[in-house]
Amino acid sequence: MFDLTIATLGTIGLLVGIVAGIITIILEARRIRWPAWISGKKWWKAILVFVVVGAVATGLTISGYLMAQRTTMTEELGGVDLSGYCTSYGFKGTQGMGCQSLIDLGDACDKRFDRDGDTMKFTDPGDPNTGVCVTASGRNTEKGVDNLPEYCRDKYKQTHNVKALSSPPHKWICRTAVDPTLVCSWHYQSRDAVGRKDDVDEQWKCYEEKRL
Repeated sequence: MFDLTIATLGTIGLLVGIVAGIITIILEARRIRWPAWISGKKWWKAILVFVVVGAVATGLTISGYLMAQRTTMTEELGGVDLSGYCTSYGFKGTQGMGCQSLIDLGDACDKRFDRDGDTMKFTDPGDPNTGVCVTASGRNTEKGVDNLPEYCRDKYKQTHNVKALSSPPHKWICRTAVDPTLVCSWHYQSRDAVGRKDDVDEQWKCYEEKRL
């Protein structure tokens, strides 16, 4: 797909260049001081102009064709090190193609109210959305899980689109989806590295595409 896009763009660029070249040469031909033996023969001028235009167009077309025909070698680099990638950003684990960590709900309450010793209790033990922060002295703040998305974004601020997700009966996690190609580029330090799911074992693997 990538090669097809490059070839298409190259072809369009060649056509634009050829048209621009033809127009330029024709315009310049009017300003050329032709030798006396040519100046009186309009057909000589036309032949010379078309010969030059044809040579330029042919050269550009051949060059573009050769560039489009350059083959791409794909080399398998290895598996997608999602665990290492997630750990480097402070997450404690993975799930599918994403990084996640279980939220310390007491710490989330402490961070929210800038104090120590808070805990989170659930008015309905089976509903993770009913959690409220409770102070060390037992005072109910009536606020709790509504601030968990902000807690996750602040804790993992170097990552993109981190969300707070409930995990019944009364757990919450910070999670972010991960692009496997980004992991491959990070692991192998290569902009040409891409992540693809193997059609046979359905495992994500890293590959590197190089033009020959």
